[in-house]
Amino acid sequence: MMRKLEFFKKSVPSIGVLKALSLALLLAFVSCESDDDTGVVEDKGDFVNGIFVLNQGAMNAANASVSFIAQDTVMGDLFADRNNAVLGDVLQDMVSVDTLSFLVLNNSHSLVVVNNKNFSYVGQISEGINNPRYAVVFNGLIYVSQWGNEGEVAVVDPEKMEVVNTIDVGFGPEGLEVVGDELWVANCGGYGTDNIISVIDPVNDEVIEEITVNDNPQDLVVDANGDVWVLATGRSEYDAGSGTFVSVSPAAIHNVNASSYEVEQTFLPDESVYGKATKIAISADGQSFYFGGGYGFSGIWEVEITVSELPQETFADVTPSGLGVNPANGDLYVGVAPSFTSVGHVEVYSANGTAVETYEDNIGIGPCNFVFVSE
Repeated sequence: MMRKLEFFKKSVPSIGVLKALSLALLLAFVSCESDDDTGVVEDKGDFVNGIFVLNQGAMNAANASVSFIAQDTVMGDLFADRNNAVLGDVLQDMVSVDTLSFLVLNNSHSLVVVNNKNFSYVGQISEGINNPRYAVVFNGLIYVSQWGNEGEVAVVDPEKMEVVNTIDVGFGPEGLEVVGDELWVANCGGYGTDNIISVIDPVNDEVIEEITVNDNPQDLVVDANGDVWVLATGRSEYDAGSGTFVSVSPAAIHNVNASSYEVEQTFLPDESVYGKATKIAISADGQSFYFGGGYGFSGIWEVEITVSELPQETFADVTPSGLGVNPANGDLYVGVAPSFTSVGHVEVYSANGTAVETYEDNIGIGPCNFVFVSE
């Protein structure tokens, strides 16, 4: 019988989310070359030249999982297979430092640590972790956005495997990105409303700037010019009379100058066409970005960073539960979740929009994020 690791805490609501992978994440999986003098070859592990698929699972069901796509095969539920144990509840993200990978379990209020060569369980970090969302690696430390304690970023030392500092930001910090030598955090409002991008100086772990955008900024990406594109979902309120959500403030896509912190361009997507999109990903060359995932709206759109208006034609007619771009070839990986009670699948599109592949076997519930691994 599969045992259950005892690291679950009180359950809290969460929303499904998304993000592009940083260079540090890629380097974490690169193994050393063989030593020609000795003939010794370092073990590269079981996971090279492929894609980890992070499957969120259903809230309160503790059925999050990780799959691995390698060429034409898919390995399913790696953690359970390698550890005979349950991973946890609502998997959001995964980052790596050296041979360790840190899996962000939102509703388990933990970071589960595995050896990234074989996915064997190493430990967990739960003290100081409260409703975590996403993570990035910067200067050897891990920064984790979390909704707990009214919104903060936890700073994790991967060697000590513990939280060594926290940084107060806005409500519901969600997507975060390394921008030059700074860390930018989108405060999506959590269970309420926020409209601030917090800019953190990682040297002092202090907020040095706050940028006002439209309500509930969800995520952000960095383009080829080093500037930032922010996806804000806008605010909606539930109307008990009609039984529907009513838009109170509009969704928006902002282009922010990373040097001046000025919002230089704002798109207001027609919600009857685009919905309130929740996913954004930058292309491999940084010259365009993809967005979509509006509730009840099918479609992914590609936007060149030089255009003055949003495209009407879709890049792909699918509703994404997750987006990721393979930096090696520019392919767009799309997680599709028909529901959170049944397994999802992954669709792959080339940079020109041609459907390349669909993976259905061994994908878990709610594929929401991707980690690309190169040898």
